[in-house]
Amino acid sequence: MAPAPVGCWVKTTSPARIDLAGGWTDTPPVSYEYGGTVVNAAIKVDGSHPLEARVRRISTEPVIRFWMEGQDEPVVCREKEDISDYGHPLAPAALSKTGVLCIGLVDLADKRSLAEQLAANLGADGDGAIGLEVITASRLPMGSGLGGSSILGGALLQAMGVAVGRAMDTSSLVHAVLKLEQMLSSGGGWQDQVGGLYGGFKICRSPAQLPLKVESEVLSASPETVAKFNSHLVLCYSGRARLARNLLQGVLRRWAARLPEVVDTVSNLVPSYPLIPPTHPVCASRNLGLWRRSRMRRRSSPRCSAAMSKPSRGASLRTGRRRS
Repeated sequence: MAPAPVGCWVKTTSPARIDLAGGWTDTPPVSYEYGGTVVNAAIKVDGSHPLEARVRRISTEPVIRFWMEGQDEPVVCREKEDISDYGHPLAPAALSKTGVLCIGLVDLADKRSLAEQLAANLGADGDGAIGLEVITASRLPMGSGLGGSSILGGALLQAMGVAVGRAMDTSSLVHAVLKLEQMLSSGGGWQDQVGGLYGGFKICRSPAQLPLKVESEVLSASPETVAKFNSHLVLCYSGRARLARNLLQGVLRRWAARLPEVVDTVSNLVPSYPLIPPTHPVCASRNLGLWRRSRMRRRSSPRCSAAMSKPSRGASLRTGRRRS
């Protein structure tokens, strides 16, 4: 695939996701031992996609500029050392830095300088590309629990891939985000990116095996089903940020210790997906088993819930595909 023209922005937007059943079963090492099955849905927030990535190749100077929404100045990387803090999730532009490494544009172990690697990996047919500019934006609160980081990672990799001529299909993108999150040290499973990169309702599975392989089945839903689901859907932000890495580490420590309440909870989460039949309607919370699943998740991670204190924001099911 040919890269986008020099100076041409490639823009990708993505929805958020809501988890309906099976959350935590997608997370290694739980998914290795039990297999994972998750049902979730892509949603718009306030009528639009809340996550966005834009990427373009530049010919003006051999640098990578990372822009983030709400910041007046970019993070400018001129040397490989400027990217070396990518493994710290709270470092400036950590997600974007990891994306550049994940897609193979820069290799920190390569003896060549950053400028030499960019010239070799960005240039196409002598078009003069020697640098990269990346913009990421999220209208979701940090730690909102809507899969923002993983889905934004997928949007970023897709925009970057199209810009430099390394685009991936959706299934490959799901697995690439798994790699990105491990590099970023945020951990996590695969359900967030599946939820946002595929539209509508879907059942996603990974067998209990290595290497991990995620298979996604998009469920058909009539306009009436979507309308009914939307009429029951209200999105509220609790005002309490929860960093996924911290939650994950807490649960996995308890899992590794084989605490009965955690092991029992996870084993009960795995078969919970049949509560949502493929024939729908996927509308009423009693059909989804949400209340039962919510109690089980609180047992595995008591900090995963917080009292709601901030005004609600509009949410609606997204039935289309990711826009690129």
